[in-house]
Amino acid sequence: MSAKKDRSSPDTHREAAEAPSPKLTWGLTAGSVLVVAALVAVLVLSFTGDDRTAPDPARVAELQASAQERDRAQVDQLVERAGAAHEVLVPVVESLDAAVPPDGSTPVGDAPDDGEIDSWLTTVHDAAGHFEDAPSGNTGHNVAYAGLSNAVDLLGSAVVAYSNAERAQDAQQAELLELAGDLRTQAVRGWSVAATQLDMVSVESGHGHVHLYLPAAPGSGALGPDGAQPGEGGGDSGDR
Repeated sequence: MSAKKDRSSPDTHREAAEAPSPKLTWGLTAGSVLVVAALVAVLVLSFTGDDRTAPDPARVAELQASAQERDRAQVDQLVERAGAAHEVLVPVVESLDAAVPPDGSTPVGDAPDDGEIDSWLTTVHDAAGHFEDAPSGNTGHNVAYAGLSNAVDLLGSAVVAYSNAERAQDAQQAELLELAGDLRTQAVRGWSVAATQLDMVSVESGHGHVHLYLPAAPGSGALGPDGAQPGEGGGDSGDR
């Protein structure tokens, strides 16, 4: 018959003796917190050089200047990309306007052949490449970039719709031609909003006004350039 272990055995007493009291545990924890707080205070005082926790004005100015220079470089790059895309997209919009007049009138002259339509597709595809892998910048830069990129995508869809219309018949052809015209107008309108945003961030960054608008028919709802001359309003953005 096995003997039952006594609850007041030496093991139990030894465990009770080794366990710290609640007061001692609390005291150790509170002491640790005070030590950490003291170390943090020393580090803060060592960083600022005095008994104030305010940021170093020289460091703040350095960071602000660096951010302004980065923003200026990104806007400069976006203006360059938008300008390159704008140069090749203008003829495509003008050709689409002739093939699908914005006012709904009957096109004048011969319809573009397959080779010309394919050249539109290639041009729009190449223009879209100017907006690939653009680095993220401040909000104004990102809004302009996204708007320009989306407008190019819409214009590409307009060309595809027109290409499909040329291969369709009767009612389906009429619907696709109408779709091509609507997408073209949306692309021009979307580009105009992004171009206005680009103009604004260009001035804010010190580059001055930049007017890169696509041809827009009256009543299309597209925005147009302001009365300022391109380059006007340029200067050192740090003094603005």
